[in-house]
Amino acid sequence: MKKVLAFAIAFLCAATFVQAQEGESTNQKNQSAELAMFGIGARIAAGYGMIWGLEDDWSGGENDENPGGLDLEGGVMGRIILTPVFQFTPELLFRYAKYSQDDDLGERKFKQMNIEIPLLVRAVATPKFYAYIGPQLGLNVSNDVSLNAKVANKAGGGTINHSIPEKVEQASFGFSVAVGAGYFVIDKLALDFRVGFGLSELYPDSKGNFIDLTGAKDIAFKFGLNYWVF
Repeated sequence: MKKVLAFAIAFLCAATFVQAQEGESTNQKNQSAELAMFGIGARIAAGYGMIWGLEDDWSGGENDENPGGLDLEGGVMGRIILTPVFQFTPELLFRYAKYSQDDDLGERKFKQMNIEIPLLVRAVATPKFYAYIGPQLGLNVSNDVSLNAKVANKAGGGTINHSIPEKVEQASFGFSVAVGAGYFVIDKLALDFRVGFGLSELYPDSKGNFIDLTGAKDIAFKFGLNYWVF
């Protein structure tokens, strides 16, 4: 995972360096001139997220695969033009994630709702294409971890499912890095691909009734739709 993060950052830095050498191009100057110094817009995104960094026997069952599943976010974004090449684009997002993992013991479910604040620096490569990177702060507002256990049915045979809450609390604050790239399909409307790398532990109080979440961090891959009002 560290190699993936290092590669993503190196790729973005290389792209930014190349663009910086050509940053005085006429197209870029024209684009900056057309944009207001300050802008505001809206963003929605969806994709796949997962928990990584867990111990090999974290689940207590035979399947130690990482929990994963749906990851959604939406909110508002701002834009401050710094130079013809660089822009500061902070965001205020609401994020909902629902992950799961199952094996012989049952299905483990992880739900979280966060308020996230990406502080992104955008490099404008062409009037259409851009790349960005920056830190991301997170505030957890709700979380739930449970085990939908498979319990032997002594009366009728077979198994029945029984939901057992895990006594683990998600950290109130989190820190991650977001890196991505986007493309304007039409004026003011852009599509992008973003990867968010969690750097802080999700569950400091990591041991529940049946699971050990020591070292748990998250990573998410999302496709986003961005619309600039002005």
